[in-house]
Amino acid sequence: MKAIIGGTGFDRLEGLSLKKQFVETPYGGVELFLGQGEDEGLVFLPRHGASHGVPPHRINYRAHALALKQIGVVEAIAIYAVGSIDNTLEPGEVGIVRDFVDFTGRSQEHTLFDRPVTHIEVNKPFDEELKKRMLALKPTLADAGVYVTTNGPRLETKAEIAFFKRVGFSIVGMTLASEVTVLLEVGIRTLALAYSINWAAGVVEEFSFLPDSQLEALKTEVTQLCRSCLLS
Repeated sequence: MKAIIGGTGFDRLEGLSLKKQFVETPYGGVELFLGQGEDEGLVFLPRHGASHGVPPHRINYRAHALALKQIGVVEAIAIYAVGSIDNTLEPGEVGIVRDFVDFTGRSQEHTLFDRPVTHIEVNKPFDEELKKRMLALKPTLADAGVYVTTNGPRLETKAEIAFFKRVGFSIVGMTLASEVTVLLEVGIRTLALAYSINWAAGVVEEFSFLPDSQLEALKTEVTQLCRSCLLS
C-alpha cells in the first residue's frame, strides 16, 4: 500500500476513486480513504481531517502513522503548503524537501518511543528511491531546500523569518517535522513535496496568498504527480 498525505488545500483529492475507512489505533481513530478500481493500492490521509477542522498543533501524528502502518502502507508522499523564506522555492512552485528543522518545541508529544529508549537515525530523512521516481516523472521539479517547522497555529513574525533566513532555512510550515518523525519511527519510507502559497512575513512588503485559481492548478498537478509516482 502507498499513501498520499495531504494538508492545506489537499483535504480532498479530485480525480481519484476513494472509499472512506475508519482505523482504530492505541492513540485514537483515524479517517482514511482507500483507492478503488484504477487507484487500488493507494491510501489518502488528510492530516487536518476531511473537513480541514484540525489545526496543526492538534494533529494526532502518532495515530496517523500507526493507522497507515496497520493497513500495510510501506511508502508515502506527504504534501505541504509552505511559506517562502528565500527564492529557493518561490510562491507557485513545487519542490522536493531536502531536510527539516524542528522548532515546535513539542517533539516529546510526537514520538512513539517513550519506552524503551530508542533513537532513530535521520541523516537522510527522505527516501532516495521515491525521489528518483518523482524526478523521472518531472526532472524540472525544484529543490525546496530546508523546511523549518514552527508550532502554529499563528503565522511567524518578521523577526522569526529574518532569523530563519540568516541560518539558511528556505521554507516554513507547521507540520513536517512532527509528521515525518513518526512515519520514520514506524518504518514508512517518505518523500516530502512542498508547494509555496505565499512569501513569509517580511520578505515582501505586502503579505498575500496565491489566488484560488493558481492553487487549484497546483493541486491538480501535484495530485497526478503523486499518483503516478506511487503507482509506477
